[in-house]
Amino acid sequence: MPKYYNKQTKKWEEKGTLRGTKSDSDIVGKTARLKEVTRGEKNKAIADFKKMKEKNLATEMQKKKPIQAGDNIKKSGGKNFNVGVSKGGVSFGEAFKHFKNKGAKEFTWNGKRYTTKMK
Repeated sequence: MPKYYNKQTKKWEEKGTLRGTKSDSDIVGKTARLKEVTRGEKNKAIADFKKMKEKNLATEMQKKKPIQAGDNIKKSGGKNFNVGVSKGGVSFGEAFKHFKNKGAKEFTWNGKRYTTKMK
């Protein structure tokens, strides 16, 4: 039987002497803390990780609501970004910057449609 050093008991022990120990063929790797991992434990950890990742992704998607078509009509900070200065709104540059930062792909300014796409 192969021997290994048990850090907890500070003794050399033989593998397979204790009931419930893992045989060499069952061990597929070690954790960062040098705990031996069997194939079943590894597969369970991978499945748990995938579930956690999907849950986190779904939570993030709920936080980031897509921009609706009517979102560019709303006023922000008391300014109307859909009309020009002469009509009580803002300049085109300021409106463009606002909607680009907001993530909108297109917006309406002075009754005309524009995109935030850059060349």
